[in-house]
This record gives sequence, structure tokens and C-alpha cells, in this order.
Amino acid sequence: MNNVLSAAKALDVHDFDGWRLPNMEAAYDEINQFKLFTKSYVIRAQVKRARAGKAFSVMLDTPTKERIHSLINGIRSLLEKADLEERKRNSLLAKLNTFAADVDRNRTRFDNAMAFIVDAADTAKKVGESLNPVSELIKRISELIGHAKDLEGEVKLPPPIERKRIEGPKEKVEPTFGRARDEDLPF
Repeated sequence: MNNVLSAAKALDVHDFDGWRLPNMEAAYDEINQFKLFTKSYVIRAQVKRARAGKAFSVMLDTPTKERIHSLINGIRSLLEKADLEERKRNSLLAKLNTFAADVDRNRTRFDNAMAFIVDAADTAKKVGESLNPVSELIKRISELIGHAKDLEGEVKLPPPIERKRIEGPKEKVEPTFGRARDEDLPF
């Protein structure tokens, strides 16, 4: 309990703010309640993460991946030829390589793409016209990713599995003719 509370405080997880280490008389019940609360928190965090993973990523088909890789190779060659500080060039290439690795995954995440795009845009602004071709290639990559996300549609949870149900009892239908009906007739 001490470890979890310390980690929550260090990470600014305010869900655990109301918890304190118990004294020895109430420790058993308090720790059991804390375990249940922690399990509940972990499940909520996993569900949020799963939803965010789908919302902030996209599945690319093979032709789109190949097109993005060809654009990445074009950016890489432009960065190697550009008049940049070695530290800045290495930083951009590292972010570009991370993004390229993400393109090969089942779902391409947006965070690594944006990290490269933001850094490249800032560098292009500082360097000037020599990196304008990089900006154009980045724009084309963004369009490809945006188009793939549009095709994917809104992220939703799958519908629940339909469970088989037992058929209910059949209703009895009163006969409209027969002996019971004949007794009601006076003649």
C-alpha cells in the first residue's frame, strides 16, 4: 500500500489522495478495501488506454505504408543534404526513424509522427527555404494518414455478443369448438 500511494503521489494521480496508511488495528480491512480500489483503478486505466490507442492511431494498408516509406526516404535524403547542425540533424533523423518504425506496426500511432512533424516544422522555420521540400513531403504524409483515418471511421467498441436464450413456455390456446363449447349452448 505504501508503494502504490508513493507512486500515485509522484505521478500526481489524484484518485488516491483520500487514502492514508492505516494504523495496526484497522489495517486488515483498510488494506482489503485498498486492494479492491486499486484493482478497479487499474481496470479503468486499461480501458481508457485501449480506447485512446484506437483513437490516436490508424491502421494503414500496405500501399499506403509503402507510399509513406518512400516519402520518409525522401525526407531522410533532404535532411542529410541540408545545412543543419549535426545535433539537430541527428535529432530529426532519430524522430523520423521512430515514426518509420511506427508505420510498420499494425496501428500507426500519431504521437511519434507529430513529434517529428513539429520538430521539422520548427527547424524549417529557423533554417528557411532550404527545408521547404521537407515541409511538402510532410504535408503529403499527413494527407495519407488523414485519409486512412477517415476511411477507418469513428472508433467504437464492438457490439456485445448475442447470447442464446431458452425459448419461453408456449401459451395455451383455448379451442373455439369442442365439448366445452357445446355445453354452453342451450339447445
